[in-house]
Amino acid sequence: MKDTDKDFLEESFRKEVLKSMDDKLSEKEKKELMEEANVSLKFLDKINEVELPKDNYVIFTDGKEQLVYENGEFYIVSSTNSLKQKKKKTKKEATDMYLDYFIKYQLNPILDQRKAKEKVRAEQTKTKADKTIQLQKIAEDRKTKKEKTIEKEDITL
Repeated sequence: MKDTDKDFLEESFRKEVLKSMDDKLSEKEKKELMEEANVSLKFLDKINEVELPKDNYVIFTDGKEQLVYENGEFYIVSSTNSLKQKKKKTKKEATDMYLDYFIKYQLNPILDQRKAKEKVRAEQTKTKADKTIQLQKIAEDRKTKKEKTIEKEDITL
């Protein structure tokens, strides 16, 4: 990755973090956001360190297209129509395409599962809170009935 690209990404992350930082964020949360940005930058550096194999292979298939590596070059090939010509892609374009693919088919399902689990937990917490409130009302009603019963007994004495 070029230094200018890295500097641009680092500055973008910094702006994003600063934009999301207001008085509501604690120092710990700010630190976590900065660490996340650093991890992302290190990940982008690691991508450039990867040595490409000499063999031809399919990197991924997404719907009707495949990203293929052949003889040191990247190509987009139709997976449904063999008559279509393959389109040459640069390493950066291929990397971007793979990252999009990875986010769409690998990371998003994980995030969706996490959101579903959080939703279930929230519903369970709400149910527990509702049950607690109901039990408190029942206890208050019983107490009120006992007090009324005691008052009636006191009146009849």
